[in-house]
Amino acid sequence: MEGSRDKIVPAEEEESDSLGCSEDNIRERTTVTAIGKVKTFAGLEAVEWTFLIISVINVLVAVGLTINRLVVLENDTPDYTFAIILFINIGFCLFYAVHGVLREREFELYAYIVGIIVVLCYISIDLIVNTRTALKWVRLVAMVLLGFPNMYFGIKVAQGFGYLAFKTVGAAEELHRMYRYAGMYSCLLKFDLQLAVSLAVFVIMNVTDLELHDKVTIGIGIPLQLAWSILGWFAMRRELMILVQIFIPLSLVEPAYLIYRINKVATNWSKNTSDGKDVLAYSFLGAASLAFIVRVLVLITLRFVVNNFGKGLKETVFMLPVTGDQPPLFPRKRNTSKCCGIVLIGPLG
Repeated sequence: MEGSRDKIVPAEEEESDSLGCSEDNIRERTTVTAIGKVKTFAGLEAVEWTFLIISVINVLVAVGLTINRLVVLENDTPDYTFAIILFINIGFCLFYAVHGVLREREFELYAYIVGIIVVLCYISIDLIVNTRTALKWVRLVAMVLLGFPNMYFGIKVAQGFGYLAFKTVGAAEELHRMYRYAGMYSCLLKFDLQLAVSLAVFVIMNVTDLELHDKVTIGIGIPLQLAWSILGWFAMRRELMILVQIFIPLSLVEPAYLIYRINKVATNWSKNTSDGKDVLAYSFLGAASLAFIVRVLVLITLRFVVNNFGKGLKETVFMLPVTGDQPPLFPRKRNTSKCCGIVLIGPLG
């Protein structure tokens, strides 16, 4: 009996150790932040690392070439304004790649892919309309060689998501559907902000001599758009209809302004396309058209999000219970020893 007992006890201890290691492994792969569960860099799969490495290389090459253009170009040229717009969009692309992987936001990776396409379109328009230089050709070739593999791995990674959603909302199919709509809506808010910032810069023809409407657009338009995006996110997070009722009328401000700007550009078309400004005019019209589409999609997805109010998503995703070693929703002190890697958090998670 003593011999059999000696054999049984180690087996039980081994099973207990195995379960403990499994739980520790899960905790190392994810961490809890003020906005919910987030993957750590230690918990990323090989294909996710491949995507991130290619993305970072892609972004660094694009940033390097764009900075070179900013240094060489005169501040009062349309090309200088165009380079600033590229820089802004590259920054958003980097955010989509890293944040999308760490939070398993499928639609943010799709937004990253669209962002690459948008940057390629900007570069192509610049080549077609303006003078062609060796640096512009290098920038285009680099974006093509790195962009297409980047898009392939982005799709592959996005299709493999599901682990973090399962850890967040469990196996309930209805909660998964609501969680997906919330992710789609959150992503569209960010993409809308990206377009709004780009459009605000597009109207600037000379960064060294800002006109009154340029100052108003940058000084009021961009903060208003940022506030609108945060308001929309809080409306979803807190499931407050009063915020939705404020958010919807404010959604009409940007489209109304774009209609005014498009009419102004069309009325003074010859002036707005002279002296190399045509690349800004054509790009502005393309970005404005995309902004209209995205704004409509934001309102459509908002309808689905509002329909899910009161069905448990807020409590499951945003109001995580404080159990075990999980910190509260807004922790005063983070246990960083359990967090392997950099955790990205922010108001638009």
